[in-house]
Amino acid sequence: MNLLPSSLYPILFVVLFGFACPCLQAQISVDVPTLPRIGISPMNGAQGNLATEVLSADLRRTGMISPVGGGSGDYLASGDASDSGLTGRLVNKKTGAEVFTQTFTGNGRAAAHQFADAITQAVTGQPGFASSQIAFIASATGAKELYRADIDGFNVRAITHDGTISASPSLSRDGTKLAYTSYKSGYPDIYFIDLKSGSRTRIVFFPGINSGPSFSPDSSQIAMTLSKDGNPEIYTMPVSGGTPTRITRTRGSETSPSWSPTGDRLVYSSDDRGSPQLFISSSTGISEWDHLVTGNSYCTKPDWSPDGKSIAFTTRLGGEFQIGVYDVASRTARLITTSGGEDPAWTRDSRHLIYSNNGHLYLLDTVSRQSLPIEMAVSGCGEPTVSR
Repeated sequence: MNLLPSSLYPILFVVLFGFACPCLQAQISVDVPTLPRIGISPMNGAQGNLATEVLSADLRRTGMISPVGGGSGDYLASGDASDSGLTGRLVNKKTGAEVFTQTFTGNGRAAAHQFADAITQAVTGQPGFASSQIAFIASATGAKELYRADIDGFNVRAITHDGTISASPSLSRDGTKLAYTSYKSGYPDIYFIDLKSGSRTRIVFFPGINSGPSFSPDSSQIAMTLSKDGNPEIYTMPVSGGTPTRITRTRGSETSPSWSPTGDRLVYSSDDRGSPQLFISSSTGISEWDHLVTGNSYCTKPDWSPDGKSIAFTTRLGGEFQIGVYDVASRTARLITTSGGEDPAWTRDSRHLIYSNNGHLYLLDTVSRQSLPIEMAVSGCGEPTVSR
């Protein structure tokens, strides 16, 4: 008597054979990349302990390097850290050859960040981002003020104390200049801050909306949204002042411009077709636009990666904001967060993003899709921008 239908015998054979034959199970495998291991010797000097701790955390944060004890690893990092600088050395332990010896200026923490970036570049060929600065908006005081911090969350300091709304900050590539929107005058105007001197200048204050400034790659111009001629449109203008150049002309509203790394194009969000979508136009004047098909009906806050290959953006799915990445070459998009996120900003390695979610900032590795919280001394954080 047959206890099973004959149609199930092939399935039963595969199941039994799979358990009995290890070779069948071995065909299923997951490749785990081997990360270069950096042995870190405790550094000497007054700032040695701090610099050692910071260096290890910075290298681990890259997702491309595994810091280990000084007695093991593929490379050995060592150095002397004082209150005014750090001399760091990296040696290839396999060959015994010195990779570099370099002196970095600044206090123990700042110099260690620079040392970490030099190691990252030497070992992976990718630029490190440990020495980058971030600017962001926080509502810790009840008003939306502008703040600045190291990318690991340390050295938080307030830039504005206006008791009003600040929004849409944009750091220049070298982190020395900042543009943002403020309601300090009672209206949305664009201000420019020289972070070295602390001087602040109101540079764009046309009637209507003046918002969303974005520095060009050479920091000589800003792109922004102005409504001085009717609808909110994208314009560019020299930071030093002058007549704005109109970039878009539609029936909708254009916002959140971001420059290509070559400076000849702008990506922005427009609701000309109903819901906000992403478009690319020339940065030199009104031209034909290119609609980026992302597969999502709501896309805002684009940010073009430093290598030009990707555009990160905020999308809305099921009533929740998420982060997506558009591949410029293949013209395809993918979702890279599942637990919420908005306002993405690329780091200089074009692999990591800073983004906000529910008043907190996170560092996202777009390769592993792992997010790490950036611990801040202030609450209600959002709209991050990163120096490159």
